[in-house]
Amino acid sequence: MTRVVVGAAVGGPATAVSLRRQDFDGRITMIGAEPHLPYDRPPLSKQILTGQWGPEHLLLRTESDIDALNLDLRLGIAATAVDQATRTVTPADGSTVPYDALVIATGVRPRPFPGGGTRQARRACTAYPGGRRGTA
Repeated sequence: MTRVVVGAAVGGPATAVSLRRQDFDGRITMIGAEPHLPYDRPPLSKQILTGQWGPEHLLLRTESDIDALNLDLRLGIAATAVDQATRTVTPADGSTVPYDALVIATGVRPRPFPGGGTRQARRACTAYPGGRRGTA
């Protein structure tokens, strides 16, 4: 069983942690456009830039925490396509990553789901068994 998580900010690592806490021992591939480990963005613009904190406070999870999740971690490469028919994600490098379940955790700003409208977006949000139905 393979779970693919697109997005490596707040939602991506939280999804991976949740899967492992639920005793999911299959493959988890996390794809994120940024080249570094997930970090907390609000303090970047507040505490870091004002000098209140050092950069070490930004990481959402330490490197050892991420390693303990046993992820196929693909940072620095954006996911550019999802093919529901073949159940694959295509990163910008042109490779394909197969999935049994897909979580799209790319941010908090709502975006239209290309080609499928809100019905497809809701289906994507509930692709993982036990997932919650959200509104798109």
